[in-house]
Amino acid sequence: MEIFTGLDVGGSSLKFGLVSSEGELLEKKKVPVKQLRAAGDLADGVVGAVADWLKDHPQVQHVGIGVPGMISQDRRALMELANMPELNGLPLLDLLEKRNPKIVFHLENDANAAALGEYYFSGHKMPENFLLVTLGTGIGSGLIINHRIFKGADGNGLELGHIVSSNGRSIEQNIGKAGFFAKAKELVKENKSKTKLRDADKLDDDILLEAARDNDPVALKAFAYYGKHLGEALATAAYILDVKTFFVGGGVAKAYPFMEESVLASMRRYLTPYYLDKLEIRTAVLRNNAGILGAAALCFK
Repeated sequence: MEIFTGLDVGGSSLKFGLVSSEGELLEKKKVPVKQLRAAGDLADGVVGAVADWLKDHPQVQHVGIGVPGMISQDRRALMELANMPELNGLPLLDLLEKRNPKIVFHLENDANAAALGEYYFSGHKMPENFLLVTLGTGIGSGLIINHRIFKGADGNGLELGHIVSSNGRSIEQNIGKAGFFAKAKELVKENKSKTKLRDADKLDDDILLEAARDNDPVALKAFAYYGKHLGEALATAAYILDVKTFFVGGGVAKAYPFMEESVLASMRRYLTPYYLDKLEIRTAVLRNNAGILGAAALCFK
């Protein structure tokens, strides 16, 4: 049994995982990005954290890395990372290979990696073609076509979160966490009836989900708003990509049952029977480990 490392690079932490070739997560470690920034050089901190992990795990020969942003076409350098701008333009694989010459590194966008992880490790029979949308701080998307990651002409295709929605804002501006919570607060202020959200010091997805489970009218309205814009994004993707199977993942996906009706309403509004007759939307199963397992899946050939 071969052992890989999956590294999920996020704006708040680096998440390392030791992963078997069967997809078993054997060990996890989290390194706060704030801690690495405090040392003065984030790039050096990331490279050093990887070296420290590999020193403790000498059996690892392949490391997969998922990053939240755009990377070079040859999958060796970082281009644009909105939450970690200090790393923009960083030749990451050159630095890692210089520090760890016996290790093979694999770099990919994190949503693409998550889609690949779902393909290999979900435990379910998977279609050959599907789109995974990750719902969280931002809105990510990864497409599998004929068992392979779709990368686009220059390597950074399918940034679904940045397409424009019906209200003139991007999907991510509407239903990324910042935009979604701002909308929820707006709905609380507008609502004249009783809602438990009025007494919440700070709104987050868990509070909204708990309220929705209690049939809170404002929480239900907030998730209907979320579903409307998500459905518009999926309908657009269906037309452009001719894909009919969708997986919904990321931290906010746990609330999908409260969005489903409005997601489907949007898709029925815009799509023709060619798409709707075979439309399938599933909830991704890897959940919080999708980033690590997806990164590890990059090591597969």
